[in-house]
Amino acid sequence: MAVRGVLFDLGGTLFRYRDVREHFDGMLRELAAEHGLDAPFDEIRSAYREAMAARMAAYHERPYYLHRELFSEAHRDLLARFGVEAPAGDALYEGQREVGLGAVEPRAGVHETLAALRDRGLHLGIVSNIDDDQFEPLWAQMGLAAYFHATTTSEEARSCKPDPGIYHHALAKAPGLAPADVVFVGDSAPHDVLGARRLGMTTVLIASRPPELDAAMRPDHVIREIPELLEIIPA
Repeated sequence: MAVRGVLFDLGGTLFRYRDVREHFDGMLRELAAEHGLDAPFDEIRSAYREAMAARMAAYHERPYYLHRELFSEAHRDLLARFGVEAPAGDALYEGQREVGLGAVEPRAGVHETLAALRDRGLHLGIVSNIDDDQFEPLWAQMGLAAYFHATTTSEEARSCKPDPGIYHHALAKAPGLAPADVVFVGDSAPHDVLGARRLGMTTVLIASRPPELDAAMRPDHVIREIPELLEIIPA
């Protein structure tokens, strides 16, 4: 495998969502208290996850969307679940943004792995489904910019994974780099792997256990931790 570049998803890939779960739960508790949601917190959390999953499934069919709009609609759906009528709001989106600023840090081994890949002369890029106003402070908090040649957000590209536009936008930042030269690393089969496979990239899914997936979303490799990339990508 002749690899010339590695593109990474950000959330869930270079940091773990579970590491910020406690902080996000705190934001959700505040939201519930603000609107007087009279229910056990586990029920509220479950309703939030269901609202987000439903909206994400609907938005997945769109080639491009703003995440502020997705979260706004999920916010409205969550409140409606408990009989609270409210216009779509940005509380969930802003809450996610604040959680990122206060709690996000790279997975173990990320710094060392990125340094090793960069030393091999590979082009390193970020390709993330995220709005610019959320990405910029989060990226600064992560402290990884020195390892990367380029970053691409869905808002900048006007395209959301798995739509091909965002991948092409990222590739344009490395002239001469073709999809077949690239390893794409992400944590979402329907977003990261599906779109990258369609273009002919080698795909790596980071997951705690190998998932059962349809052929279109089946990655070339499954890893549990980022340093395992150094065993997959030749020196």
